[in-house]
Parts: sequence; structure tokens; C-alpha cells
Amino acid sequence: MTISKFPVGLPYRNPTKSYWQTPPLPIADHRTTPNLPSTSQYVIIGSGITSASIAYKLLAKEPHTQILMLEARQASSGATGRNGGHCRACRYTSLASDLRKFGKEEALKLDKFEEENVANLGKLIKELGVKCDLREVESVDIWTDQEEWDDVLELLKKRQDVFDGKMKESVLKKYKIWTRDEARKELLVPEAVGAVGFPAYALSPYKFVCGLLEILLKKGINLQTNTPVVEVNQMNSGQGTAKWIVHTLERGQVLADKVILATNAYTAALYPPLADFIIPTRSQIAAVRPGSNIAGNPALKGTCVCNYILRVAVEDLEVTENSLFWIIRPFIPTSPSFSYLQLLGILDEKIGEKTAKQFKNRLVLWDIPWIQSLLLEKLRAKTDFGFVPDSMATVGMALTFQSAEALVQLLTGNEKEVDGWLPKCYKLSRVPKMERNSFS
Repeated sequence: MTISKFPVGLPYRNPTKSYWQTPPLPIADHRTTPNLPSTSQYVIIGSGITSASIAYKLLAKEPHTQILMLEARQASSGATGRNGGHCRACRYTSLASDLRKFGKEEALKLDKFEEENVANLGKLIKELGVKCDLREVESVDIWTDQEEWDDVLELLKKRQDVFDGKMKESVLKKYKIWTRDEARKELLVPEAVGAVGFPAYALSPYKFVCGLLEILLKKGINLQTNTPVVEVNQMNSGQGTAKWIVHTLERGQVLADKVILATNAYTAALYPPLADFIIPTRSQIAAVRPGSNIAGNPALKGTCVCNYILRVAVEDLEVTENSLFWIIRPFIPTSPSFSYLQLLGILDEKIGEKTAKQFKNRLVLWDIPWIQSLLLEKLRAKTDFGFVPDSMATVGMALTFQSAEALVQLLTGNEKEVDGWLPKCYKLSRVPKMERNSFS
């Protein structure tokens, strides 16, 4: 049985309370108008970082355009509202793969895309003054396997050789090498063999998006939370200027000129052709509080990722009383088997007791957002359905803002300009060429 047979429905109405959304912000259940408008120029489905970024950029280009944003649950309550806030560009670990699959020119685009995304997102937050706990930090990738560490050092050298003269010197040479002793002493990882540090941001994505939505409301968008969309149909020609009918579960329908699906893992529920590539999976995280002796340690000033957890079972890692504060989640398998999805499921209305029991008094040194898709590249482009900015298989904070820019440029007729900087592998046109269940 293939993953395409796994049913992708609507988000569940009563998900577990997210650590990051406690307490929820006042905008959580906002409805701009008591009833849905009958028509809108744009309908954006979803209210996470992608949706908010698209709406902001659309209004920057077309200040008087009508935007209706429909959210199935509370505002920013999906992946964005369950994201720990790593905002970092670290494409160096994918360099060998990028060069092999896409070539030198595309590898450079991929690297620049993340760099510009992080820089532009941080710049916007500062300009707008959104209170979202934004911090400039050093983010560190910690390595515990000597062979892997040797490969990383080679990748960093290769990156400088390949991209020399093709990007800003400050970006090219931004990475700092931590020695074995430095990593063990200052980062408190006794198994470390080395680490790579680089400038990044840490923030609350939930607070950022809710703050941005508040700004957008003042600019005139119509936000409707707790309004699941169940179907989007193309209208027959000759029925006015509207091209789409957006059907909601209980609140009627809206006629729209353009529809944007910013629905992440649930996209296939509205656009079934993507069911072979994007499905929701459930993860579970836990917060582990450190002992009092950790106060003031330099390790707390930045963010980090440890690169050995994929080979270690949860139950094999013990917590010590001086452990750092970590967000932890279950192991993700190397293949998207249906049996695995059946095991974890997609129901997020309750905590998995077995997983919770494993997490109690345990420590895992790796984290990623709540929703994962089963496609290893982000898809960004116009389709015959509308516009689909979905499918983030890793940390979306390094991709979503610039992806929104690409989508808005496509919407407003600047496709040639976008082709100059948007990596080809991020376009939806790539999907038909992929084999089913392929991770390549």
C-alpha cells in the first residue's frame, strides 16, 4: 500500500494545546465580519507564516486589493504556532546533494534563497516593530561523529571554492568552526567532536504571525478563523470575473478571482493530485527544564542542533540534572511507509500516551516543527488549480518568507524576474517528473 492511499482530511477541530500558544493571543478566534463576504479578489486558505507573508506582500504591491483569509482553526495554530523559532540559513549541509542533483547554478540559488529569506524576515520584523521575542544569536550545528564531522569540514571548504566571487564575502565566510574542546566545554555536549556556528535569529513564530495579522487587519484584510474550507471548484466561463468557488464547511461559499492554498500538510485535502507527495504526520514534543546550575551558561545565548539523534532511540538517552532546555520529538523513519503513518496517525486532538511515557525524564537533542511533509523540496509555483505555496519538509522559517515573495511576483505577472532567483526545484512543475514515493 502506498502513501497516496492515506486519507488527508481537514485539520481536527480541537488539537492539543501548543506550548508556544499558551496562552493564546487575542486574535486567536478573530472574525472580521459576522458573515463571509460573497466575493473577494483573493482568498488565502490558512493563517500561518506563509499566509501572512503572502497577504503582506500582496498589499504592498496592491494596497487596495481585497483579501479574505480563511483558517480552519485558530489563527496561526498549525505548524507556525507549534514552531520553536529557529530562523537560520544553513544550506551548507546539503551542498554535495544540491550540486549532484541540480548543478552549480541552482545550488548557488538554493544557498542564496535561504540567506535572503532569513535576512529579509529579520529586517521586516525590526521595521514593523512586531513584538515576537526576536533575538540575533549564534546558531550552532553540533556533530558527534568524527567521520561526519570530517565531511562537514570538506563541505565548508568546497562551499568557499564553488561560490567564491558569486556571493557576498560576509555570507561566504560566515561560518565559525568550533573545536572539539570548545564544543564540549561551552556547548555542554560531552560527545561533541566539533561544531559549526553562524549568525541567525531566534523568535516566537506564533507571536510574529499574530502580530503581522494584526497589522494586516488594520490594512483591510478580512480574517475568518474556525472556518474550514472543504472544496474549491473552478467556475464555468461566462459567470462573471470570478474564477473559483470556495466552499466552507458551515458558513457558505465565496466567489474568488484567485485562490491561494497555504495549507501546508493538509493541501491534498483541497488539491488531491498532491496526495502522493504531501500528507500530514503527527509529532509530539516535550519541554525539559534545566537545573539551576545552568544559569548564565554561554550555551543558553544561542540556538543549536545536534546531529546524531537520527541514529539513537528515545529510550537510550537519559536526562541529567544539568541538562539544557530542549524541545524533543519522536524519531522520523527514513521511508514514508503507510504502516508508520498508521502507527503515529494524524489525529492531534490528544497526546500519545506511549510517546509521552517515553519522553518523561528523557532527553533528545534534536527538534523540527510539528508538521512534516514527505517531500524533500519545497514547492512554489502557479498550477492549473490556483497557487500552492506548500510542502516544507524541514524548518520552514528559512524558506517561507522568500517563497511568499516568489508567489506574489508570479501572481502579479513578474515570472521572468522570479526565474532569475527562484530555484527550479522549488517549482510545482517539478512534481509530475517525480516518481511516486520518491525522496530524490
